[in-house]
Amino acid sequence: MLAIRTTAFALICSILLATGCAKKESFNIRDVDPGQAGTVRSLGPESQDVVRLADLMVRSLLESHVISSSEHPPTIAMLPMENNTRFAFSQEIFTTKLKAELNKQANGRLRFVARDLMDDIQAERQAKRAGEVDYDPEQRTLTVAGADYFLAGRVDGLGNASRLGQSEYAVYAFKLVNSETGIEEWEDLFDVKKEGRDDVVYR
Repeated sequence: MLAIRTTAFALICSILLATGCAKKESFNIRDVDPGQAGTVRSLGPESQDVVRLADLMVRSLLESHVISSSEHPPTIAMLPMENNTRFAFSQEIFTTKLKAELNKQANGRLRFVARDLMDDIQAERQAKRAGEVDYDPEQRTLTVAGADYFLAGRVDGLGNASRLGQSEYAVYAFKLVNSETGIEEWEDLFDVKKEGRDDVVYR
């Protein structure tokens, strides 16, 4: 009797383990288009929002009077994006994507200053002028480029919930501000609304 019980218990354990493994392996990793909604959804920012936002903002900015009528390529400083939503996502991905697309599509019609590398730039300049490294002597009178404009962005959210689910409305806005006058010379926005049940955790 004991042997039968032991055998039955072992069989049940084997079935449970096999079932568990099957469930874990049922969802295999696959490549998806970042511009399209995937199987794992969220009410918050998703990859397709980043792609669509960048495309919208790049087209709008390059077609604006500020860029199209400029005789010389304006110099822009990209400011960190403000996240004013309830979602703790990495907002840097929006500014990174937007700046990269602008640099690629502008084709020399605008320039960005690399403020994130300012310490490295200053160290390199000092090394050149101290004779520690070689450089073009005609550039010794050049100073670090200043920004003609600041490109600032922010995202604000409005959420609702009921027994039927949740709803989230987000507005992504960008503006180009003259660094001397403080005048906003261009602004555009992109908004999105989603409904459903959301339990996604951002990492």
